[in-house]
Amino acid sequence: MAKALRTVTVTGASGFLGRHLIQRLVKEGGFHIRCLVRPDSDIAKIAWLADEISFKYGDITRPETLKGVFEGSWGVINLAGCREFWTRRRQDFFDLNAQGARNVFEACLAAGVERVVQVSTPLAYGMPARIPFDEKSAAGPHASDYARSKYLGDQAGWELHERDGLPLTIVHLAAVIGAGDPKATMEVRRAIEGKLPALIGADTTYTYLYVRDAAEAITRALLKEEAAGQSYLIGNQRATTQGYFDTIGQLAGVAVPSRNIPEAWLMPVARGMEFVSRLTGKRPMLPVDVLKTTAAGSLLFDAGRSVSELGMTYTPLETALAEAINEIGVAERDQMATGLEMLPSGESVPLGSS
Repeated sequence: MAKALRTVTVTGASGFLGRHLIQRLVKEGGFHIRCLVRPDSDIAKIAWLADEISFKYGDITRPETLKGVFEGSWGVINLAGCREFWTRRRQDFFDLNAQGARNVFEACLAAGVERVVQVSTPLAYGMPARIPFDEKSAAGPHASDYARSKYLGDQAGWELHERDGLPLTIVHLAAVIGAGDPKATMEVRRAIEGKLPALIGADTTYTYLYVRDAAEAITRALLKEEAAGQSYLIGNQRATTQGYFDTIGQLAGVAVPSRNIPEAWLMPVARGMEFVSRLTGKRPMLPVDVLKTTAAGSLLFDAGRSVSELGMTYTPLETALAEAINEIGVAERDQMATGLEMLPSGESVPLGSS
């Protein structure tokens, strides 16, 4: 007799990381994967992955739409939220990342879910007093509404863990990169196309995480019973902003900028851009919160617990960037081939023509 599949419900499943996570869960086997998505979500990219996938429609900011969604779920992974550094309405950060997370956690408690994994960010720690920090470090001041809202969502989870026994694990993912993400690859594309005139925070160091490593860490946190009540900082590939773009330049064979513009010089410009953006609804080229985050300095953490307890090993930054660069190159070749196919037989267009 075949073993019954355990149901794992994933919120925010249709996004970049969600698609890779679904693939990892399918590979693991033994799960029926239930995806909570909004009615306007593009589910085509994950619906074909396996027969063991079903969909529920709901909105984590509206708890009434979550009734019954988690019933029968063994595990829940909360990927849903606002991951931008700008929204036209700043309250969106808190509605999604703080109250939305609380709504998910309360629905999990009501449904008797056995394992809950909250996907968060190291930015939720703010700027701790000691750098590099670890999971036991107290949070410091937050440079952005995004970071503050993620912190509040995490705290809601720990409150329910302590008070009501929510079986919670939180994974704090470094900056996730790899092929398939238009937001993550946007800077890669701009660098390749020579559209980055200068850098901001060239000496600031960030930690990066290959998308498949992110999916692996989430899956391991879900499956490890002892992980309940624990948090994990995920990722160990560090690079300065200059080093990050230098690596892109070396891999793609293009020149990248070396000029750095101080954040203070750009802040008045960024504030003007945001004023216009709040009127138009179009994301500004340079959000104020990006400058604030960069100006706060390097955010370095110790990911040793993820290695010792989850058994994580991390893919080199160069591998993740090479994958993103290759995807951009393939997409451009496909686009060029499509354009040539549309030309009358025998015609050709020299590169650079319009």
